[in-house]
Amino acid sequence: MLVDRWGRALDSLRVSITSFCNYSCVYCHREGPANRGEGLGPDEYRAIAYAAASLDIKRFKLTGGEPLLRRDIVEVVKAFAEVKPEDLSMTTNGFYLEELAQSLVEAGLRRVNVNIPSLSKERYEYVTKSNGLDKVLRGLIAASNAGLKPITINTVLLRSINDREFADLIDFASRNGYRLRFIELEPISVPKPLFDELYAPLDAVVNYLERTAVRKYVRKLHSRPVYVLATGTEVEIVKWTHNTAFCMSCPRVRLSADGVLLPCVMTVRGVDLKPLLRPRIDLDKLREAFRAVNEMRFPYNLLLKKE
Repeated sequence: MLVDRWGRALDSLRVSITSFCNYSCVYCHREGPANRGEGLGPDEYRAIAYAAASLDIKRFKLTGGEPLLRRDIVEVVKAFAEVKPEDLSMTTNGFYLEELAQSLVEAGLRRVNVNIPSLSKERYEYVTKSNGLDKVLRGLIAASNAGLKPITINTVLLRSINDREFADLIDFASRNGYRLRFIELEPISVPKPLFDELYAPLDAVVNYLERTAVRKYVRKLHSRPVYVLATGTEVEIVKWTHNTAFCMSCPRVRLSADGVLLPCVMTVRGVDLKPLLRPRIDLDKLREAFRAVNEMRFPYNLLLKKE
């Protein structure tokens, strides 16, 4: 297993398989620079998965943009599933889950995170510029019936939009057996005036959960607290502000939609894998790229300490 100079083991790869999306969420950073065309192909992802797995990186998360927009999404999932990872998950807006959930499970996908900013059709459309809430809710049912579990609802808290809706979202998750994750807005590719307008602290959510949860534990990833309710529902908090522990246990690197392996979402400096995949695949050099990017990893929170 690769370990960086901060003592952090590397066991996870987050893969943006496209920067295209059918939504236009007001806060979205789409995991980095836009890619032209459809990015890397399934065979190239398969090679990357084998190189990563040979270094004990065995947890893969597929993201976008919107990953379900890819016509070959089932083949991409199969490519990562072929190395028999410990975990293979996807983050999606859920718009196409109703049609694709069963095929994704058969391809090897294990669980799914679905971004839902609001249960109000009006607020949902305001944030996403899509009236797809009803379709997404049907997609959640299809995902559950297909065996994608746990299903996690991701909600970025936004001031004066959904910041007073958290109790309703918790109740919704509890009634349907979903996990719920409240995420603090990140200042990534969001203009500062817009960030200042939309940013909402998670304090009210945390105070509510401290009063109502029956148990609490902390995930290793980003030192995220998870509150367990009496119903068994888990509510996770993703909070980077004033959280110097956020980066210190980060186990992942990222692959951008244009094929660049990155040490962190906060940087654009990495290793372009395309020359190692085209015109022929070089597994040894792919492994070298992972080693090089691991050496580039830096806990962003250390910069926060200096401010």
